Amino acid sequence: MSPWSFPVLADQPSAADASLCCLVTKPHGHRTVVKNPMVPIVAAVIVVLALAVMTTGRAPAVLALVCALVAAGLIGIATPAELFAGLSNGGVITIAAMLVIAKGVLHTGVVSRVTYRLLTGVRSSTRALLRLIPPVGLVSALINTTPIVAMLIPATKELEQRSGVPARGVLLPVAHATTLVGSATLIGTSSNLLIAGLAANAGVTMAMFSFAPVAVPVALLGWVVLVVTAPLMLRGRTPSDDRELSWRAEIPIGPHANAIGRSAAALGVARTREFELIAVERWGAPAPLDTPLAEHDVVVYRATEAGVRALWASPRFGLSPHDLYLVTICADDQDTIRGLEDDEDLTVVAAETDEPLRDTIARPGRVALVTARSVDVVADHPLVGLWQKAAGKAPQTRMTWVALAILLMVIVAGTFGLAPIELAAVTGAALMVVTGVLTPRSAVRALNWEILAIIAGSVGLGVIVVKSGLGEYISHAILTLSGGNTALVAVVICVGTTVLTNLVTNAAAAAILTPVALEIAAATGLDPVLLLAMIGTCISFTFLNPYSHQTNLMVMKPGGYSTAVFVRYGVPLILVCLTAAVGIGWALLSR
Repeated sequence: MSPWSFPVLADQPSAADASLCCLVTKPHGHRTVVKNPMVPIVAAVIVVLALAVMTTGRAPAVLALVCALVAAGLIGIATPAELFAGLSNGGVITIAAMLVIAKGVLHTGVVSRVTYRLLTGVRSSTRALLRLIPPVGLVSALINTTPIVAMLIPATKELEQRSGVPARGVLLPVAHATTLVGSATLIGTSSNLLIAGLAANAGVTMAMFSFAPVAVPVALLGWVVLVVTAPLMLRGRTPSDDRELSWRAEIPIGPHANAIGRSAAALGVARTREFELIAVERWGAPAPLDTPLAEHDVVVYRATEAGVRALWASPRFGLSPHDLYLVTICADDQDTIRGLEDDEDLTVVAAETDEPLRDTIARPGRVALVTARSVDVVADHPLVGLWQKAAGKAPQTRMTWVALAILLMVIVAGTFGLAPIELAAVTGAALMVVTGVLTPRSAVRALNWEILAIIAGSVGLGVIVVKSGLGEYISHAILTLSGGNTALVAVVICVGTTVLTNLVTNAAAAAILTPVALEIAAATGLDPVLLLAMIGTCISFTFLNPYSHQTNLMVMKPGGYSTAVFVRYGVPLILVCLTAAVGIGWALLSR
């Protein structure tokens, strides 16, 4: 029987296949549906065009995927229900839930607190990497890497300001390190969850640590390369101290602050390039700068505007769980900046002045940073003319153990099969709201709808590959190219995955390659779990193209990297990781 024909059990072909196949009656009345041989060619054109548009960026990735799915539906390659099944795919649901859980954990400030302790006393980028990569790597195997890197950017900038260690030598290696180890677990990266969701439809189960046998040793070798090559390829200049500290910030110590009982110097918030502690006030009277801080103390800083935002984002002060707004005074009633607090729902954090806030006149045009219960409080204030959001909510350290307990529950449930991973993840996301770690609005904002739409659309791209028979052709070509040799199968899969993931999104690469790997496993008898683990591992090798992974784009501007830097730094890393993945995959498949 040809690769594109199969026996018919029903009397008639499905509606989706009606225009793509014909009935052939054989002797004794046996009928076979023979797919039109042009269907795989048409599917290949649709898939290649979609990938080309996504790669060049000539149109949004979501639009490219939607157009591909619509075209496939109109031609009849698959039914609308099949093409848009990504909207209900277990992997996509789990990804959405894990985004909420990750935001809940990071909202407590636990990552920035741990990062500060790890970086205390660091004087070189190599030492910073040796301290950061193992613990941050462990965390990135449990939650999505994107928010982790988002938290590390201000931490490395603070290190740059405090110790003169350029962020350029730290950010890119740490971003690559989190990407590598994120592929070691089911929930560490969205592509693994997508692979597991697609595999489940074919009856193949990917457990929490199914990816680890390949991903963990590859990640460890990759970390060595990152640490060795970073000082040679990512040298940067020590920043100068010529910033003008024109803002005055007066920050109260909250009841749940982890600063209580320790001095500002011990906390690492005494002096950086962006801010400088100038006073500690206790019940209105000055106290020594090195005094251990207590609840209701006020720490006073001279700072840049960026420095005020950095202080606000610090988990050390126990600040109110409200957004920070930059406002411009519009009315001239000779009141002071503190007069803005006549509305009890608004608190002034800082203003551009050298005087105490209680003595600074609120003249028209003066700017200040305030926090309020809602944006309506700011917009309706009689002294506020213009306003814009300057920063999100301050970290809430009191909920740290609640958030970590919820994350641990999801990990345990998924690891030991106590509940389906999507159910465990959704339960964890709901608990983040029920327990008060996140507000309902914050939980909704954690959902990156563009990413979720791309992943759901990529599932449909995989459906096109399967339903058209294109996946069978690709798997047949791989087997022909490798001659059935296990080592060559490992080489083709790993190299093909690495090339594709640097051209398109991880989700698209996973959606296309997962059904191909399942076809190869069925044809050769190789372990499908190991083949999928190889794909999941190599999908993380997004080291050459800054646009192939979101964390690459996140560190590009703060680290001052160019595309040439990505390529130069990524080539040795890819060569080592790719060689390791092929060797480990071959060894495991040959057992």
